[in-house]
Amino acid sequence: MNDVFRKRLRRAVFAAGVSALALVALPASQAADLKWPAITTPPTSSFVLGKWVWAELFTEDVKVAVRFYGEMFGWSFQAFNAASGPGYTLALSEGEPVGGMLERGQRFQNERGSRWLGMISVADVKAAARYTAAHGGKVVTPPRYLSGRGEVALLADPEGTPFGVIRSASGDPPDYLGEDRQWMWIELWAKDPKAMAQFYSGLAGYEVAPVERPDGSLGYYLASDGYTRCAIIPLPASAVKPEWLPYLRVENVKAAARRAAQAGARMVIPPSVEIEGGRVTLIVDPTGAPLGLAQINEPGVQ
Repeated sequence: MNDVFRKRLRRAVFAAGVSALALVALPASQAADLKWPAITTPPTSSFVLGKWVWAELFTEDVKVAVRFYGEMFGWSFQAFNAASGPGYTLALSEGEPVGGMLERGQRFQNERGSRWLGMISVADVKAAARYTAAHGGKVVTPPRYLSGRGEVALLADPEGTPFGVIRSASGDPPDYLGEDRQWMWIELWAKDPKAMAQFYSGLAGYEVAPVERPDGSLGYYLASDGYTRCAIIPLPASAVKPEWLPYLRVENVKAAARRAAQAGARMVIPPSVEIEGGRVTLIVDPTGAPLGLAQINEPGVQ
């Protein structure tokens, strides 16, 4: 990896200096006031343990985020008001829930930056919180039941990277490859990928498979029920902090990167990066949240 690439990552993605734990802690009054929308519509009667079933955007400016993701992906939005606090915004793709948006309160005004936070389906939220605390992580927001949503907790792994766990009140979305404008992948950039693979395996019962990367380093795939759920890879640069990076699927990553730039995003990695069966790019949305865009090629498509 060259020095220019390292500098671009450091400056464009994580230079905001966001305090992860402060960013994801939800005010209790806001949580209690809301009737939280379900993560599945219609409800299902099944749970897909280990699946990353939901994503929340903790952002500096929900209005800016709504404009960007509406222009970029054609998402629609539904607002849920709270008696105290800024409320909650549900994002939908073709009428299907894909995520939520929360604006940070006054208590975090000295922190800057935004982040997408992924949530893992678990059988027992309280057990997941106890496991995290006992294995070097931290319980950021203790398990709580959110009306309409289910039981959730916000945690941080031993390297300080935040993530969520959930036992959904409506069941989990079924297993399928995300379609255009939907979430399709998530990967952890870790200081010690092997140790983090072991941590998350114990948390969610993943099967762990090592994979050699193009530069000769080792990454890890985490799987459950025969599906690969996520990857854990070495940090791409020493100055980059550990981070879960989610990916949205797009039909044409080059065209999507152009639209993103026109809508106010910054490009960190150009859409020339090839993966097996497609291409990816890394952008930062106008509120400061990093995310990847991934194109999966059909045979003969470039």
